[in-house]
Amino acid sequence: MPEHVKMRELYNLVSDWDPSKLLFSKNFEWTRWGLLGILADYVLYYTSGNIIEVGVCETSIFFTQLATKHNRKAYHNDLQHSVIENCKTIPEYFGPNSQTYTMPSDQFFATTQFEFPIALIFIDGDHLYEQVKKDFDNALKLLQPDGYIFLHDTLPPDSSWTNEGSCGTVYKLREEIEANPEFDIFTFKKSAWDVGLSMVQKRNNRYTGE
Repeated sequence: MPEHVKMRELYNLVSDWDPSKLLFSKNFEWTRWGLLGILADYVLYYTSGNIIEVGVCETSIFFTQLATKHNRKAYHNDLQHSVIENCKTIPEYFGPNSQTYTMPSDQFFATTQFEFPIALIFIDGDHLYEQVKKDFDNALKLLQPDGYIFLHDTLPPDSSWTNEGSCGTVYKLREEIEANPEFDIFTFKKSAWDVGLSMVQKRNNRYTGE
């Protein structure tokens, strides 16, 4: 049976791949922060606004690149001065659209003059429920209605991972959000070091069938 001309045209159109369009690490692919990079790219493609990151490290590389790609500002905060300064020794770690802050996250949210709107907020600072809940509540006050919050360490493999040096008690906030009808939340078990990456959005303008 000969090829269907229109199906061949469609296939050729779809399969003309351009990997440069997606922010994907060749070395880590879906592991570590590969998934976050893809999801954040999706968010920024559809949502206007800037980026906030609480907890600086490898993720900052992705957010710096995404800020450049989508012409957004990225606000990076970490409590540890040494972490920020070590990252700054690599010129590409933070870019011209990045601003860095070294202070407790409560102070960061309270005193930073953010440029609105805010499309995406990533929270990976303190791993205890009490502080991450504060960070989440502070983030909600800044987030635009169709923006997203990402939480890390929300699905520890077992109880041995619930100490402060590992995932801590962030999972308690994930359970709290899951039980709250005001939010949509999905937690990815794999990638993000396989300890849980939760994607959260406040429910707005949802069709209820009424």
